[in-house]
Amino acid sequence: MLEFLRPIALFDTWLYLGLGLVALFFIRIIWLARRDRVRSIFTLERENANTRMTRAFIGLMIVLSLALGVYYLSVITPTIVPPPQETPTPTPLLVLPDTPTPPPLLPTPTPSPTPTPTLPPPTFEVEIPPTPTPNAPPAGGQTPNCPNPNARITQPGTGARVSGVIQISGAATVDNFDYYKFEFRPLGGEWSFIQSYDNAVLGGVLGSWNTGTASPGEYEFRLVVVDTIGNYPEPCVIRLIVQ
Repeated sequence: MLEFLRPIALFDTWLYLGLGLVALFFIRIIWLARRDRVRSIFTLERENANTRMTRAFIGLMIVLSLALGVYYLSVITPTIVPPPQETPTPTPLLVLPDTPTPPPLLPTPTPSPTPTPTLPPPTFEVEIPPTPTPNAPPAGGQTPNCPNPNARITQPGTGARVSGVIQISGAATVDNFDYYKFEFRPLGGEWSFIQSYDNAVLGGVLGSWNTGTASPGEYEFRLVVVDTIGNYPEPCVIRLIVQ
C-alpha cells in the first residue's frame, strides 16, 4: 500500500533540483517587487509591489515545505517499504527442428534492357515575396509644448491619432538621474503605469507603447523623469486619440 512512496526516494535528487529552481523564481520575484516598491511614487504602485512580494513569499514557503516533505519521505521510505525481492526467471529449453534442405537453385533469367526515356530538365518557378509595407506614422498632431526641455516628448504630437505599437521620441535626463517612466489615463481619470527605463536619453527614441491595451478614445500620455531622491520636474503631457 505504501509502494507509491518508493519513487520519491529514488528520484529525490531531481525533486530537490526542481524545487530549487522554483524557489529561485520566487526569490527573483521578491527582489523585483522590493525594487519596484522602493522606486514607487504613487500608492497604487506600492500596493501592487507589496501584493507581488506577499504572493511570492507564500509560494517560497510552500516550496520549502515541499522540500522538507521530500527529505522526510526519502529518509523513512527505505525503513517502511523494503525493496522488492528479485525472482529468478527460469530459462526454457528450446528444441530446434531439423533444418530442411533447400531445393536446388534455378538459373535466374536476365531481362532485356529497356531504354529509359530522356526527360526534359525541370522548370522551377521563383516566387518573389511581396514587399512588406511599413507601419504608417501617427496621423496629425501638433508639436508638444513641454515645460522642461530635459523631460520632453517630440513624437508623437499632441492630438495625434494612433493605433497599435507607437514609438515615443524625445529626451529624458535630469541631475542625479535614476529612471523615467510612461503613464496614461482617460481624460479626468487616474494615471496608469506603462513602463519604466533606467538609462537617460539626451535625445532620440525613449520607448514604445502598445495602444492596443487601451479602448478607443482620447487619452492623456505623460513622461515622468525621476532623480535618485524621488524628485522629478513637471512631466510632459500630451493628448492622443486611440483608434
